[in-house]
Amino acid sequence: MDINKGKNIEGQLSLEELWKESDGDVNPTTFREFVRLGSRIDKGEKKSRTARAVLVSLAVAASLAVVAMVAFSFARDRFTVSPLESTCNLVAEYGQTSSVTLEDGTVVHLNAGSTLLYPKEFNKGNRIVFLTGEGNFAVAKDPSRAFIVKTAHMDVKALGTTFCVQTYPGERTVRTTLKEGKVQVDIPSAGDKSYILEPGMQLIYAPSDRSVSFDRVDARKVMGWEDGYLYFVNASFPEIAAVLERRFNVSISYNSENMKRNEINVRFMPEETLYDILDVLKLLIPGSRYKMDDDRIYWHF
Repeated sequence: MDINKGKNIEGQLSLEELWKESDGDVNPTTFREFVRLGSRIDKGEKKSRTARAVLVSLAVAASLAVVAMVAFSFARDRFTVSPLESTCNLVAEYGQTSSVTLEDGTVVHLNAGSTLLYPKEFNKGNRIVFLTGEGNFAVAKDPSRAFIVKTAHMDVKALGTTFCVQTYPGERTVRTTLKEGKVQVDIPSAGDKSYILEPGMQLIYAPSDRSVSFDRVDARKVMGWEDGYLYFVNASFPEIAAVLERRFNVSISYNSENMKRNEINVRFMPEETLYDILDVLKLLIPGSRYKMDDDRIYWHF
């Protein structure tokens, strides 16, 4: 969805300033409200300047995941339509994935519940995009211009490579996984430290205690959601539930602290339905059961 169709380089600078100065958060309700309002305006309310300004403000907030719903007025007061004229916004709603090829040839796939803010055309400097949620990036090679993915907690810098960034609001950790090439991960809140990753490495950052750890992983599995696969390694039930909520656009409630201690290892194929997955999880967690009521799932242990 193009927010506007002009060419104003100042727009990227303004977004950069907003990114650096804001520290809010965006939850699933905020995300859904942004998508709902955006769809309504796209269908016929674009003629209203007020409605357009609100959409731009919400797009900034939801895409960057740095302004909470209560701070939308700040974004609206500070930024008008003109600074965002060169900016595009890609949204993957709950229950779907989205993809885009940027003007430099970089291909981005977004997982459910994610947004990407990017310029319609990159300038002569670095190629900068902003991510909330999870995205797979196949970066077009350009030694003269680094490609930088900015998130709420880390910046991932590459010249030409394939990697995944996971940075969902509310999650305990944010992760960068490298499949090919090399990337540099900068974490300002952890003492401005920088890390170089090699293929098969995953950097895990916990904002709560500003700790950084590394793991050896199969990047193809980590990025497998792009093709419909779901891989869980030593995952707790809450971690799995969060993925399923985004993947199938449902809400999962559970009533036992014991489920947080389960370490589940399982792989699901693209053709498996939500019911298939729930039945498998029921077998993997002895004594558990569930029931469904429309788009709500109640899990009992």
